Amino acid sequence: MILERLKYELTGWKVWEWGWMLFSCAVIMGVSLYLGDTWLGVLSAVTSTLYALFAGKGKVSCYFFGIINSALYGWISYTQTLYGETMLNWGYYFPMMFVGLFFWRKHLNDSKEIYKEKLSRKGRILLIVFSLIGIVIYERILARMGDQQSILDSMTTVLSVSAMVMTVKRCMEQWILWIIVNIISVYMWYLIYQAGGPGASLLMWIIALCNSFIFLYQWTKEVKSCPAKPKQP
Repeated sequence: MILERLKYELTGWKVWEWGWMLFSCAVIMGVSLYLGDTWLGVLSAVTSTLYALFAGKGKVSCYFFGIINSALYGWISYTQTLYGETMLNWGYYFPMMFVGLFFWRKHLNDSKEIYKEKLSRKGRILLIVFSLIGIVIYERILARMGDQQSILDSMTTVLSVSAMVMTVKRCMEQWILWIIVNIISVYMWYLIYQAGGPGASLLMWIIALCNSFIFLYQWTKEVKSCPAKPKQP
């Protein structure tokens, strides 16, 4: 059973996808070790990259990498006083990984990859409105807590919450949100790196940004060309 599941998780990948995965992990490990980052930072960055790549392929195993990453990245964020990121990873991402694992297993095609969907126009409007309201409210909370990047931290946190919901629902709009989150995160961690913070986290977000563009294109293409999951009689 385990070997059969492993076979499905490792099949269906194109040559360039394997190449990009190996390149991403090698760059993160090589540069991070050169910069003297801790093994904790390197492992967090590598598992984050693997989570994004397997999620982009619609593979259920992405959540196992996500569980490890949310635990490690939460601690790293805490040490950098990014309390919004800390609460996001420990209080939200970590349990949501188990939720996503449960729901994705119910929506698999014959190749053991998930069926991909998109929001209605009404759904997109509601997503935008609630995200903006959440950003404003959460920024005030983080500012009172002494967060050093309250507005940026609030944006990445709230949009990440919305994006994770879209991930569990298997909606292509998640990648638009992840693009915004990743752009802000690259800038935020660049400032932290300039102040002596971990370079592995900055590299992780740069590669995550590249992945979000790649998978937005792929998911949009698949949603347009592939039928939705057949309804149960």
